[in-house]
Amino acid sequence: MEEIWSKSTYESIFVTADGKSYTTLCYKLGTSCRVTGLLELWSYDESSIRSLTRDQILTTVNTTNKSPVFGTDLDVKNYLGGFIRRNGNGMIIGAEATQMLWLLKPSVAAKEWEAKVIERALQGHKDLKNVYVYASRSFQDEGYGAINSDIKLLSAGFSIVFVFVMISLGNFNMVEQRIIVSLLGLGSVGLAILFAYGIATFLDVIYGPIQSIMPFLLLGIGVDDMFVIVEAWRNLSPNELKLPLPERIGTVLKHAGVSVTVTSITDVVAFGIGASTVIPALSAFCIYAALGIFALYILQSTFFVACLAIDARRRQAHRNACICCYKHQNYKPNSCSQKAFLPVFFEKYFGPFLMKLPVKIIVMLIVAILVGVNLWRFILLKQDFNLTNYIPSDSYAYDYAKAKERYFVNEGTDTAVYCGDINYFDHIRKLDVVHHLIESDTYIQDGTLISWFKSFQQYQTATGVPITTEAEFNSAVFQFTKTAGQNLKTFIKFNSTREPVRIISSYFTMKHTLQPDSAGEIDAMQSLRSIIDNGMFPLYNRPDQPTYKCFSYSRNYLTYETNKVLLNELYRNLGLAGACVLVVTLILIANLWTSLLVFSCVVFTLICVAGTLELWGVTIDTASSVLMILSVGLAVDYSAHVGHTFMTISGNRQERSLKTLKSIGPAVFNGGFSTFLAFVLLSTSTSYGFSLFFRVFFSVVVFGLFHGLCYLPVVLSWVGPAPYDSALPTKSQDVEINTSSKNISNGNSQPLDGDFISSSLIQTNKERKSQVSPIEDVDISNNGHPADIAPPDQGDPPSV
Repeated sequence: MEEIWSKSTYESIFVTADGKSYTTLCYKLGTSCRVTGLLELWSYDESSIRSLTRDQILTTVNTTNKSPVFGTDLDVKNYLGGFIRRNGNGMIIGAEATQMLWLLKPSVAAKEWEAKVIERALQGHKDLKNVYVYASRSFQDEGYGAINSDIKLLSAGFSIVFVFVMISLGNFNMVEQRIIVSLLGLGSVGLAILFAYGIATFLDVIYGPIQSIMPFLLLGIGVDDMFVIVEAWRNLSPNELKLPLPERIGTVLKHAGVSVTVTSITDVVAFGIGASTVIPALSAFCIYAALGIFALYILQSTFFVACLAIDARRRQAHRNACICCYKHQNYKPNSCSQKAFLPVFFEKYFGPFLMKLPVKIIVMLIVAILVGVNLWRFILLKQDFNLTNYIPSDSYAYDYAKAKERYFVNEGTDTAVYCGDINYFDHIRKLDVVHHLIESDTYIQDGTLISWFKSFQQYQTATGVPITTEAEFNSAVFQFTKTAGQNLKTFIKFNSTREPVRIISSYFTMKHTLQPDSAGEIDAMQSLRSIIDNGMFPLYNRPDQPTYKCFSYSRNYLTYETNKVLLNELYRNLGLAGACVLVVTLILIANLWTSLLVFSCVVFTLICVAGTLELWGVTIDTASSVLMILSVGLAVDYSAHVGHTFMTISGNRQERSLKTLKSIGPAVFNGGFSTFLAFVLLSTSTSYGFSLFFRVFFSVVVFGLFHGLCYLPVVLSWVGPAPYDSALPTKSQDVEINTSSKNISNGNSQPLDGDFISSSLIQTNKERKSQVSPIEDVDISNNGHPADIAPPDQGDPPSV
């Protein structure tokens, strides 16, 4: 029976679940439920507690040093928290807080019982200032509840991304819109996710909560690839637009395919190398990511391009963008839809402004300051894992965690020492030494050691029965669990329920002191392990077992083990990922200097992301480590496209940088901005996981775009390498360029993105009005080139 008792009102509250009380659901030591708290001093006897006076309570609190229930050593101060008040004689007369713990056996009814206790505790009590409560179900209820709530925000973010992609990929009119292509492009991201999950689970790769962020990585990379491909389509020259559709698609992939290949293969290799880490969760995430990016690369290069080609035929036939079976007659697109604001901004404003010498100097100074400051903060980035961070700050579980940190500053995690099938009689001396070292260890909380071995020694001393053989020792321990040590019999396992018996395993428990960070927790774990290992107990001889037959273990050690290697693994994986970026970009871009400059952008972005996270109060744990490695996949996209495009453009360095910004800048910006839109709604999330998610992606987008669109073009304009030989203009291309220039000077520039263009490359204004159809007569010109439909073949353009 569970009681929440107030001495001032003599109130007892009974909580049951499915008709079962606590005594039915509890974890028992002997015949007693395992409950710890001040009421243990009076053996949880209600009638005795009700009759107590203040003096009797204080006397018991100050004189009791052994549990009347379990017979183990007891330090009452472990149940008192905050400031403990004492009188002139040093006796305890008050405290700010106290705590009680109830242990239950796992069951559905136990979960329901916990829910009712939580509900009742949150109602508070009129005689208590605050009541804090936490149960085994609390993290799942509160943590995952917040996650499920924030998933709605993510869904809304995805909707925003879809609208943005739909608007950006096409022209906003009835025919030139690409709503279906946008939907199918995002659908390819979904197919890549299914492919990664399917293959990974087929290969028995573990799936953990951290894998749930992989779709967002694929979304960012996939949308970026879509923009690059469409931008290459828009940048086709007039001569290329005259080619048949299959050849135009080939030309698009010739320009965009290399950029997409560089970023995708770099990401696949980087995550593939990262899968070699010894941390299972991190390794599994890298495998999922590598599979997903590979599938996305194949789908974007085939499925999405095929959709784009089909859509080009639709646009050429003047079919409605949403209802493809409807064909528009004499359709006249609105003039607003023919304006491409972002390319004009990059060509006429951003590019010329960035290429001014004072601006270049300012950009390099900003880069130096950002990298310097963030490198300093990166060095200060601490390794720490605090589960409380992943609980919403507005939940009762978070309030409990903070209250415990405030009032019980020395109480750490539970741990235990397990011993297997050893000759306990022969190792009495070793067990004595181990117990003494544990009690004197600064990493073990005083008075928390609960050991059947110590209680048995006290029992044996009291009875005075001599023990000279292993059989006598085992028999004495067996009788002890039947009498004085009945509440401790669950700590010992015999090979039989009747004598003669032999101890085949046992354990004893204790608590670590509270540590300030993960480094302290690791030291506490290692300290206890050293004590046990130095005891030189018998060895196991199987690789899947511990070294010694006595060893320490706690479920929290699983986290500590990860933290012990996490920092080195993070640096290792970041280093390997960076090396992969350099090698793969060198192979695919085929220019050492450009590859080094792209690599510098990735390194600078990662330094700035890590430094900003430290300023944001983020520490290194598994989630932040995965997100930082994930940053490599996004950071390389923003710079590799720019570096490769620069190599495909001829002219002097200044001109090539300007043309690079004009041709690929809009695609890179749209890719980064769409990634930002997917997570912007998470900026106010109360969930630490999603808040961390937003901080990392926000930092990657801001610094990635800055280094890709500002720093890299500036450096290339100064020290950029010569273009590919294939980028140098041939004699025939010179003729085409001059012809196009004369065409523009005659007032007949080509539209930037439209299907309705003039029927010849050069004609007078008078000829144009007499020859074009009503639709063709619409002025949809801009400073670019036609996007989708080649003009009818009128023969070779006239020579200039």
